[in-house]
Amino acid sequence: MLGASVAAALATTGDAVTLLTDGDGKTTPASAASFAWVNARDKSPESYRRLNEDARRRHDESQAGWFVGSGAIADGTELPEDGYVDTSAFIATHLDAARAAGAVIRTGTTVGSLDELRGAFDVVVVAGGTATAGLVRDLPGAARRLSKTEGADGFLARIAVDEHPVHRIVSVDGLQARPDGDGTVAVQSLAIERSLRERRAAASVDTVWPALRDEIATKLAWRVPASARVTVARAARPHAADGLPVVGWVSDDAYVVLSHSGVTLAPLLAELVARDLRGDEDPRLAAWRP
Repeated sequence: MLGASVAAALATTGDAVTLLTDGDGKTTPASAASFAWVNARDKSPESYRRLNEDARRRHDESQAGWFVGSGAIADGTELPEDGYVDTSAFIATHLDAARAAGAVIRTGTTVGSLDELRGAFDVVVVAGGTATAGLVRDLPGAARRLSKTEGADGFLARIAVDEHPVHRIVSVDGLQARPDGDGTVAVQSLAIERSLRERRAAASVDTVWPALRDEIATKLAWRVPASARVTVARAARPHAADGLPVVGWVSDDAYVVLSHSGVTLAPLLAELVARDLRGDEDPRLAAWRP
């Protein structure tokens, strides 16, 4: 999400951009396993909440097909401005825009060290998610906040079913559900994620579905039909050492963009980063420097 949007923002404003990814360019494990809820709920400190609010408005203003302004209800509180992102559509749209502006997209390319890129590029923007700490650990600006960039594992279950009662984002005591295209519901359970960590078990249909089916019945009053088809995506979540965004220079030629709230923040951060790299610093970035 962050890499694709930053690449598009830089390319469309005139920079020569090469995007390197070790994946297929369609998604990443973290994006595929994200609940992708665009929100500013329960986020602190206040500067972080405001940044997320600004980003949520940017999604809504975009009127783009990858954002669904469904609204949400979270533990009884109505959140009409919230919505969710089709992460695959978001990535595809931004990579298409980057290519149209002349960017080169190199998929299946693993970068083991930033030294491999020095001399070939004027600036390297590291939007490497959980791999960020390993890439920047030897750089002078990679201080404590980038000592760790891999958070706990999370999962997203997708339930394909003919009919379902979920028509917007619903969050009840850590169980979160939303539509995910026609005939599919995406579900996340924070309680089951905690249980998996305690048991040191990986998320899969076998380890997740029995408990998740019961939790859905209890909290959403929906008994999922036995004919439903269930898949589970899992990934470690990108997460700085203090859990907050990291945006800025870590050396003369390397710049980091990292955030746990990557889905919410991506469009706004892409714009601010493109300006920042040209010396036009937005005050909203001041709190998130490495």
